[in-house]
Amino acid sequence: MILVTGFGPYREDINVSGELVASLKSDFPKELLPLKGQLALEVITCDDSSRETEHQTLEDQLVNLLKAHDPDLCIFMGQAPPYNKITIEKIAINSFMKEIIDPLRPVAYWSDLPGIDDLPRVLEERNIPAAHSFYAGQHLCNHILYSSLDIAEKNKLRHKSGFIHIPILPEQARKGYRDAPVMPLEMSRKALSITINHIFESHRHNHAFNRTSGTLRAPSSG
Repeated sequence: MILVTGFGPYREDINVSGELVASLKSDFPKELLPLKGQLALEVITCDDSSRETEHQTLEDQLVNLLKAHDPDLCIFMGQAPPYNKITIEKIAINSFMKEIIDPLRPVAYWSDLPGIDDLPRVLEERNIPAAHSFYAGQHLCNHILYSSLDIAEKNKLRHKSGFIHIPILPEQARKGYRDAPVMPLEMSRKALSITINHIFESHRHNHAFNRTSGTLRAPSSG
């Protein structure tokens, strides 16, 4: 099972990551049809009335989704108005809104989603601009990746987690981000389809390799 999430609107009318999830639900890409029964597409919404409620509603929704779908792979998405390319986050830190999430948790986790090391190359070979990032910010995007990795580590769960930042849509630039770079929805859909297939194939390759080599644990990426 592959869990794919975006965020719903946050202090504005549209969040491209939530729009992207909704687009896949309403018009499922033919490139993903072989995986349709293995994909869970969900939109995360958070109560932003305070830092604590925002933190807690995010973690509560994440725990509920992990219980409901029991995924092997988690691909989280969020929007990044300053970015002009698909951006694959490599690390999540123990920080939310400039405060420590929990002093008893580790300082950081590396994303362990298979295939992300060469994902920018795979996307750029299909004419989609892409890059790695080593800072997912101080808000919900970093927080959901960090929490998912922490939950897996503490509870000995099998799921692997990664986060992808998506450039905003043209209509968002017209409404509020006048100087921000944009990416049309069709290109974002194509990028997500390629990403899901690539990560799935990398995961399957890792497990096939481990069965033949006798290794008990899959490599973290590649």
